[in-house]
Formats: sequence, structure tokens, C-alpha cells
Amino acid sequence: MLTYGLLLISGLFIAGLTVKHLSGRRFCVICASVSLTWLSFLILYWTDNFHDPILLSLLIGQSIAGLYYFVGKRVPKVLRIFGLPFLLSLTAGFYMLIKTELVLPAFGLLLGLWLAAWLIFTYHSDPGKKTIAKILSKCCEDDK
Repeated sequence: MLTYGLLLISGLFIAGLTVKHLSGRRFCVICASVSLTWLSFLILYWTDNFHDPILLSLLIGQSIAGLYYFVGKRVPKVLRIFGLPFLLSLTAGFYMLIKTELVLPAFGLLLGLWLAAWLIFTYHSDPGKKTIAKILSKCCEDDK
């Protein structure tokens, strides 16, 4: 299945480059190619015609990382406090697409993370929480 997945991504990449060039639309061709591939595989998986959950998970993981960095580049720095709950929420959501089950303890943890991030965000100007907010909003920056 891996070879078929790589071939499909490659074919979609070439088609995507053509569409992007002819239409003048701005989008990430690699992201679109990977997303369309795992969406196709997910539909086949749901209909019991695809049996490689590892490949499906890897491709979805690429999209999760892509979405995380896409959003991270476009939000104000202060909103990066929500980075961990956002990333983990994406992971939980896509997990449910594959497993089709709700994991309540995971959602309890996510709720706690979102609430903690919200509290820090709400009081990020407070002298006692300013340091925590600053550390959280710089979590993925290179300190060099």
C-alpha cells in the first residue's frame, strides 16, 4: 500500500501544480496532495477496502503537523498559548476518524488543557502570569 500511496501523492502533486499554475490560486500543493490521498484512503478504510491504518495514520499526522504550523504562522503571538491544546485536539479529532470511538478521558484532558490555556491567556497581562504566557507563546521558537 505504501507504494500506491506514494504514487497517488506524486500524481496528485503533478496535477496540483498544473491546477495551481493555470488557476493562479494560492495553496500548498504538497498539503493538498497528502490530504486528498489520506481522505481517499479513509473512505476506503471506512468501506473495508483499505487495510493499512499505519499508512493512513502517518498521512493524517502529516496533515496535523501542516495545519498546526499553518495556523501558527497566521495567529498573533499571544494566541500561541493555545498551541498544545490545538495540536492535541487535532490529534484526538483525527484519531476518532480512524477508530470511530469517543475516548472520554482524552476529552477530559483536552478540556483541562484548553481551560488552563484560556486562564493564562485571560490573565496574560497579570504580572504573576506574564512569565508563563511568554514561555508558552515561545514554545516553538528557536532561541538562537
